[in-house]
Amino acid sequence: MRTIAGMNVDLGVMYRSARLRIAELVSDEVGDVPVSATPLWNVHDVIAHVTGVVDDAVSGNMAGVTSDPWTAAQVERGRGRSIAEMLAGWLDSAPMVESVLSSPEGASRAAAVFDLHTHECDLLTALGRPIAVPADVLAWIDRQFRSGFTDAVAAAGLAPVMVEASPIEVFRSRLGRRTRDEVCAYDWSADPDPYLCHWFVFGVAEQSLCERVA
Repeated sequence: MRTIAGMNVDLGVMYRSARLRIAELVSDEVGDVPVSATPLWNVHDVIAHVTGVVDDAVSGNMAGVTSDPWTAAQVERGRGRSIAEMLAGWLDSAPMVESVLSSPEGASRAAAVFDLHTHECDLLTALGRPIAVPADVLAWIDRQFRSGFTDAVAAAGLAPVMVEASPIEVFRSRLGRRTRDEVCAYDWSADPDPYLCHWFVFGVAEQSLCERVA
């Protein structure tokens, strides 16, 4: 348990819980289902990515971490493996990563927790389910993401701005799962245009995902 952004959290437990939910959610029967949140990927590709992240972390292959070539290599490595095989490997390897996330140095690797919960929601939407994030995880993500946005606005020399949006909307939109129009429709205390480039961390969705929230 670590105190991060003023909250007591265990990132390893957060990661493990999401991993187990994803393992229950997917199977080889749904491997070909397109994932609209990641338009170039299907369910199989998403699983290749999330399991590949752990494979790379365990092997020390972190050069270019989070870059397009790094993630593309994970998807390519998974081409000849079934979802069942990838999940089995994840089960074996993930505890090592989870123990690091639960350790004092885990705070520097929080992106792994953001990423896994993002793709869990991506998969839920692809499979026709409402998205859901555990309340404690969502509260922690919301605080992190709002603080990060405030810092980015200040660093850019812009006036402070208030954005009224639910925590799940902040989470999904800042990581590129909402369109520009959807984000502009939030309740901003000022014209959102000057701030949008600081809001979107991973690009902007080209089309609405029409997600349902549990």
